[in-house]
Amino acid sequence: MGGCPRIVRGDKGTENVKVRDFQRFVRRNIQDGSAIDSYIEGASTANQRIDSWWGFLRRESMEFYICMFTDLKNRGLFDGAFLDKSVLQFCFMGIIQDELDETTCVWDSHVIRPSKNDRVPSGRPKVMYMFPELYTTEDCISPVEGADAQLCRSNCTFRPAVPCDTDIYNICNLLMMESQLNLPADSYQALDLYLDLRNTIRSSL
Repeated sequence: MGGCPRIVRGDKGTENVKVRDFQRFVRRNIQDGSAIDSYIEGASTANQRIDSWWGFLRRESMEFYICMFTDLKNRGLFDGAFLDKSVLQFCFMGIIQDELDETTCVWDSHVIRPSKNDRVPSGRPKVMYMFPELYTTEDCISPVEGADAQLCRSNCTFRPAVPCDTDIYNICNLLMMESQLNLPADSYQALDLYLDLRNTIRSSL
């Protein structure tokens, strides 16, 4: 992105502590009148946009998986322990990530309707972000020093290259190769693969 937002707003949730600290750190030396107050903290009930996004995400894609995994648990086919969790991650993480990316794309392209409040923007989020001049505003990105960005990265935990425990990942790949199984293309294929791999591994213990 080449920088950071001029101002970030978030609630008091624990997941936002890092965002707050990083934002204040990279903006500490910028003299534009808002560096000190570059992170605004408020009640989540006042952040309607993000709450609307969570509701949209659940309705459009994640509710299906919540129900599917709950059903597996109720049928005794998922116990939450290391093995079941790792095999589930192996089978479903790629499929779920694809759906998350697709849902995000749909959200970024939806139309925010005009409001009676003239301070609330309207339009398509992606267009508004990419072409702020069309909405008589400007890009509010602030430059970040490379050393500061690297220091922030060193304090982050990034998603690993494999979707689950490495040993389970290797075992699952070996079993798939032996049985000539393919990676799943949808959630139902992922479910079949999970049940197959789970049964095979458990029977060999």
